[in-house]
Formats: sequence, C-alpha cells, structure tokens
Amino acid sequence: MITIYTHSTNPTTTEFWKWTLRRLIRKYSGPNAVEDSLLRGLKKLQIPFVLNQKNNSADVVLVLSGPQALREAITLKKNRRIKKLIAGPNVVTHPKEFEELICDQSIDTVLVPSEWVKDFWVHEAPSLSDKLVVWPAGVEITTASTRTGKPIIYDKLGDKLLLSEIQKQIGRPARVFTYGNFKRKDYLKALTDASFLVYISKSESQGLALQEAWAHDVPTLVNKSTFWSNGKFSWEAAQINCPYLTEETGEIFESASELPTLIKKIVSLSPKTHCDKYLSDRASAQKFLDIL
Repeated sequence: MITIYTHSTNPTTTEFWKWTLRRLIRKYSGPNAVEDSLLRGLKKLQIPFVLNQKNNSADVVLVLSGPQALREAITLKKNRRIKKLIAGPNVVTHPKEFEELICDQSIDTVLVPSEWVKDFWVHEAPSLSDKLVVWPAGVEITTASTRTGKPIIYDKLGDKLLLSEIQKQIGRPARVFTYGNFKRKDYLKALTDASFLVYISKSESQGLALQEAWAHDVPTLVNKSTFWSNGKFSWEAAQINCPYLTEETGEIFESASELPTLIKKIVSLSPKTHCDKYLSDRASAQKFLDIL
C-alpha cells in the first residue's frame, strides 16, 4: 500500500488550512496537476493507495508537496512507522529551502521533475546525488485536436513587443492565453481544435501545459531560453523552458521571424503518439512504481 501526502494532516498548521482553502475555492496549480495525474495513473494500474491519512504507518510514503507534511513523515520514519520515504517533486524549489529539509537522511528518494532540475540540485547539494530521481508527472490521454481552429499563443513572458511580433509572423488570428489570467478549462477547450501552439516562457521545471498540448496532438513552437534564476540561485541548460520537447513534439525558435518556416515544418508532426507513450498518467505512474 502506498500512502501519499500533499499537505500536513495537522489542523493546527497553516499548511493544512492553506491547502483546504485552495480546494474550497478550486484554485488549480502545478502541485494539483501532479497529484491528480499520479492518482489517475495509479487507478488505471489498479494500484491501491491512501491519501493524506493522519499518522499512518506504512511501507511506502510519498510526500508530493508540503514542507510540514514532509517534517511529519520524517518523524514517522525516525519512529520506524515508515519503511521507505520518498519526497518530491513539489516540496521545495531548491534544496536549501526550509533549513535543507529535503536533505534529511531519513528520506530515501527525492523526486525532481526534469533533468536540468536534477543537475542544479546536485550542484547545490552534492549529498543528494545518489537519492535524486527524475520523475515527470503525466497528463490525461485525450482526443486529438481537429486542427481546424485558431493557433494558440501561450504567453508566460509578458513581453508585449515579442507577442506582437509573433502574432504578425503567424499571419492569422490566434487565441492568446496569458499566464495567470485564464481558466484552465478554457485552455483545454481551445486545444480541441488548435492547429499549433506557440509557447513563450523563461523556464519550466517540467512544462505540463506543453504536455497537455501534445496530448491533444497539437505541435508546439517554443522560444529559446537557457537561463533560470530564483533569488540568489541560477542555472543554465539547453532546454530550460521545455525540458521534454522532442523532435516528435515541436521545435525551438530563436527569433519570431523563424515562425513561418517552422510552422510549415511542424504541421506534419503527431506529438500525441509520443506523449501518450511516455508522458501520460499511466506512463508516469508506471515510472513511479519502477522507482519503488
């Protein structure tokens, strides 16, 4: 039996009430998507699990998110009520947070969402090198786009000049989704007939919105970006804003002027085949079981 935690089970903690409030107002974010994907995948594989069960004794505990939840699980592990403790990928942004909580010796395995994140963490916390495992969350397998509708521009940069140039180079009306200013259901609906997607972002630990496009068989064009920073921390990687982009799913562009040529190139792609095989809920859950 796998026990999964997404937050503290202690009602005296801020973490418990913060997560409860998020559920009540139906605020959806990356950690929610990771949780939902794993639970869907385990159900598809008919693997039993319990979620956020208070003070549970267990063979395997996975703390997906929540520093306080991880502290509680570490205490259980030290009291020999947990045999194997896995943490991540949404507990901390970097290994130095919360007094290096993620480096506690009681943790057996630490999950990170992509290879560049693993490389960064090894650099900052070499003691974790043998514990770190790359584990991407999945997305639902869905019906392919008809590709008869407008293309999509997914904007996480907020660069108005770049956005205007991209719209000009596309040469036809496009649906623009500005990060933080739209409902996820509207984005998913737009993917049902989108012809392609232009994604502009600084960095992504995984890029679930891209995966959702690929699951709908929508090929993607992503701006070239190689640098991530957060406070005093920074890192460089070749595909730091699209770590799971492949030649089957799309292309990278350095200038908006490249878009007309690249659009003609990607219309023949079928990213759904790759996504369903490697980045679906089922594939993600199976990889988690393989890690166990």
